[in-house]
Amino acid sequence: MKADYLIVGFGLAGISLSYQLESIGKKVIVIDSQHYTKASIVAAGLYNPVILNRFTLAWNAEEQINYAKHFYDDLSAYLNIATKEKIPVYRKFNNIEEQNNWFTSIDKPKLATYLSPYLKDSPSKHIESKHQFGEVMHTGRLLIKPIVDTYKNKLENKNCFITEEFDHDSLSIATESITYKNITANKIVFCEGHKLKNNPLFSKTHLVGNKGSYLIIKSPELKLKVALKSYYFLIPLGEDNYKFGATYGIHFKEDNYLEKTKEELVRRLETLTKAPYQIIDHITGIRPTVTDRRPLIGQHSTHKPVYLLNGLGTRGVMLAPTAS
Repeated sequence: MKADYLIVGFGLAGISLSYQLESIGKKVIVIDSQHYTKASIVAAGLYNPVILNRFTLAWNAEEQINYAKHFYDDLSAYLNIATKEKIPVYRKFNNIEEQNNWFTSIDKPKLATYLSPYLKDSPSKHIESKHQFGEVMHTGRLLIKPIVDTYKNKLENKNCFITEEFDHDSLSIATESITYKNITANKIVFCEGHKLKNNPLFSKTHLVGNKGSYLIIKSPELKLKVALKSYYFLIPLGEDNYKFGATYGIHFKEDNYLEKTKEELVRRLETLTKAPYQIIDHITGIRPTVTDRRPLIGQHSTHKPVYLLNGLGTRGVMLAPTAS
């Protein structure tokens, strides 16, 4: 098989790059093991330009969110599915100082676009607070799993998707092309998330595999229609199901990670709401993060047909279209 690009990994980075290339007429072949514990699948999917712990804009937030919205609209038309939905994001104020900091941040010109000056009442009778809530505007949620499944099927129908773990020993790199088993391509791009740590071609990159864990709960009485940020996010998924999380893995030891994160999530959830709930699932993924929060993009220093697109971290939904 021949292709213009061989793409390794089919999370948000690989999907975005595949679409960018296909939209300009390039042939892509994708290799991915499709393990659904990957960061993109377990991510909340929110696009939100504001860092809600500090009320500051994320890096290049305006450029990223504006481009991402148009990009996902185009992807929606290409896949013939809905790729995103609007959902308000509320920030719960834990004290009057946080509420005052919210209004101080609104005075900054760029933040005024995204932080509403009108405080909101509690979005659920089961969410109690001594203070009101701040609303982040121009937010929404990317429907990641339908995108992955639909795009994968589209590529499979063209014999352009291979479900397997990438085998580095089967890769041969020439001056102007690469060969992988029976595939010849002009270029190969690694979009493999935290697996990059085991990639011998990029052993010197400063990627950090950071675990995130969240709960899926069912709570018919909660009746929450917004994504609510307190210590963690509580996000409605429909049919009385909610996603709550995610933790930041560096705080927990590897040998008892699942137990510790579940205890932490349950404790935080029961501080946030007294609504009865049932835990449906407890899911973990590994974020491909970088210490300076900047993505890893570029050409290999020695092997010219080899490229990297990685390190999108916690804001991959917003960053992936621009980075790709």
